[in-house]
Amino acid sequence: MLVETIPMWTDQRTMVNLRDVLTRFQPNDWRWRVEEFEGAGRFPGGVTWAEFDANVEAGAAVFDWDGIQQFADGLDQMIDGRIVATDANGAIMATIEALDSTEYEIVVNPVSGQPAAATH
Repeated sequence: MLVETIPMWTDQRTMVNLRDVLTRFQPNDWRWRVEEFEGAGRFPGGVTWAEFDANVEAGAAVFDWDGIQQFADGLDQMIDGRIVATDANGAIMATIEALDSTEYEIVVNPVSGQPAAATH
């Protein structure tokens, strides 16, 4: 596994958001599942925070590549959470964890053929 840690705040004190983190990946056909989430912003389909939280708890907050980018575009901030990307066979290809508004940890399966976290 390849691991990259990205501070959530730059030296200029600007936030690095989830959308910025997703630029580490090439477009793909993975399923991106939000397993845990604490943050703020607009949620997909205009659902409320409570509805989105219920979807996360039920394992139903799942997106394709375009969907995870749209989700990220709607966020003001991801404080804590975990997003897991799997391939068509269910193998974990990447994990993104947001840790207490301080950093993101990206873990990538190098078998995926994606340059992802290790090359940026």
